Amino acid sequence: MSKAKEVSSQEPKRTITFRDLVFLSLGGQSPFLSVLTYGVAAFIIAGPFGPIAIILGTLLVLVNGLVVYKLSTRFTESGGYYTYAFYSLTKRLGFETGWVYLVYATLYGSAYVLGSSYVISHVLPMSPWLVALLIFGVSSVFAVLGIKPTAIYAVIASLVEISIMGVLAVLFLKSTNFTFYNPFSFHIPISQLTLTILFGSGIPTGYGSITPLSGEVKNPKRTVPLAIITVILLGGLLASFDVYAIADHLIFYHLSANKVDFLRLIEDKLGIVTLIFVLFAAANDGILATLSFMLATSRTAYSMAVKGFLPNSLAKFEPSKGPFNAVLLTVLLYGLSVFLGLDLASGNAFLAFEAIGEVAVLSNLFVHLASDFSLLKISTKRFRKRLPEISLSIGAAAFTIYSLVYSISGSTPSLVYTFMTFIIMGFLAAEVIYMSKEEQEER
Repeated sequence: MSKAKEVSSQEPKRTITFRDLVFLSLGGQSPFLSVLTYGVAAFIIAGPFGPIAIILGTLLVLVNGLVVYKLSTRFTESGGYYTYAFYSLTKRLGFETGWVYLVYATLYGSAYVLGSSYVISHVLPMSPWLVALLIFGVSSVFAVLGIKPTAIYAVIASLVEISIMGVLAVLFLKSTNFTFYNPFSFHIPISQLTLTILFGSGIPTGYGSITPLSGEVKNPKRTVPLAIITVILLGGLLASFDVYAIADHLIFYHLSANKVDFLRLIEDKLGIVTLIFVLFAAANDGILATLSFMLATSRTAYSMAVKGFLPNSLAKFEPSKGPFNAVLLTVLLYGLSVFLGLDLASGNAFLAFEAIGEVAVLSNLFVHLASDFSLLKISTKRFRKRLPEISLSIGAAAFTIYSLVYSISGSTPSLVYTFMTFIIMGFLAAEVIYMSKEEQEER
């Protein structure tokens, strides 16, 4: 028996409940920080139509979420998207999907460290480097401690954050005497709309941290699918409600989104106490989002190691701390992404967030495209009985391809080149691994 197979017998204990999973994943979305980062970016591009674009982005994520919903009822072990592609498509495509997921999760989680650093350093006299170090450090400590302490923190922090978001939206609407504007009276070019949908989809995309944890979830065939739908709708709709409320305020007072400092606006219009809660939410989001995706990244790396696609040392699983070596590798990758990104952006945390976040969302579309084809491959085996699933997977794939193509056309060339480089590196790595395995078998 190979070492990989020996390690694979170490099955994780199923300790994660539905509540734990929902709030961990909601933390991965960082809905409030998403409003100040992805939401602001969407509003700047699409103007008053921004909230609708975010809802469309949520629908895009929901379509792909339904595909993952179906797959999660069939595969309940750790690994998520990598596991789906590994068993449904080919082992090579499974590796490529796992590779791109690692890129996506690492960059997506790192982007929130940078987004939180931007928000906090923008208001307080603190260096973004120091803020990033503090947020990254706290997230890393929780990741090393394991799932249970993280889940307890996630439940408490997420409930506080949801409350803050709801109150903030109501306060902005109250400032206009509840005078609502019609977002459909504004029109934007299709290329701008597609790019806005891309940024809007970045908010509920945080549900992607759910499936890699499947191997540690109680009753996964019921819990994981239900958590996916709950988190997508809750996060996306709550964020679009907040963006609408902010947009309503800007339109009512004839303010330009490009010239408004949103944090100063909150302080001026809603008071210093509200700003303090906003800063708390921003710091909490940076920690929780990064932590959520650190857990997902480490579980994907662990699953790939168990099947022999990554070094065997990453397949070590400790009952109290999980895949400890994979967690340490994850912390290292996140640290490199955060601080290298900040350095390349000359210390500008928002520019670093935009660049890393855009590559992350493009990678996410590729990963979901793989899951769409995974469901299609499984469903075609019993064509007539699974016609709804086939239609769902084809529709999701078409929607994702459309978004990917138009998003690439509207993105900065250097970021597109970076995204394509990661994909090519994944295919090359897969070929090298298989060549090595074939040589060992011939011996």
